[in-house]
Amino acid sequence: MQRKTKIITGVTAALAIVTLGSGTALQMHAANNVSSVSQTTAPKTASTDSTKLAATSTSGTKQAYTVKYTDKSTEGNSATFQKKTYGSAATAADQVDYVGSASGSTVKLNHGTKAVVQGTMGHTYVHWTKGDWSVTAVTDNADVTGTPTQFAKQVNQQIAKSHLPKRADTGAITVYSQDEQNETNSVSWQQGKQLYQVSGTSADATVKVAQNAK
Repeated sequence: MQRKTKIITGVTAALAIVTLGSGTALQMHAANNVSSVSQTTAPKTASTDSTKLAATSTSGTKQAYTVKYTDKSTEGNSATFQKKTYGSAATAADQVDYVGSASGSTVKLNHGTKAVVQGTMGHTYVHWTKGDWSVTAVTDNADVTGTPTQFAKQVNQQIAKSHLPKRADTGAITVYSQDEQNETNSVSWQQGKQLYQVSGTSADATVKVAQNAK
């Protein structure tokens, strides 16, 4: 969904009025600009067994910023942490692709978790919920390195070992069993009027960036 942004610059005051999708305007002073990851809720680093991401650039304002990550050891994996502010909590929540319920056969994961399995267009989707979070683990049916249930268990294990952002009102995770050329893996959550989203090429590293958020 595209959002319309209108910026009005004065000669004597650096004020911007951002008109959000709900029609609510937020005033932001130029002093709100961020240029360092330490000025954000994003982590400086995120490491897994196979990936070591480090923040390389930060831009935006305190209300809407972007932090970029790369894996300097391989230069093959990357991630992006974004924050956006909307006019209402309801509008922010609408941006989260939460999957509350799904139809299909059921499967038992680790940690006493029950999930629903669906298959379509050459992929298998395993859905489950953890509190206010929904999780979808996607496996390409051509992937011979493991089964959809095995991948879902790996994701569930990572979530169990380290908490997701605790102050989230609702959140959604969609990850893929194979590393992606594009930042297809996604973790998004809503906290009041704020929406946070992490996208990345690697499933476990994408989740880890979200888990390391302040």
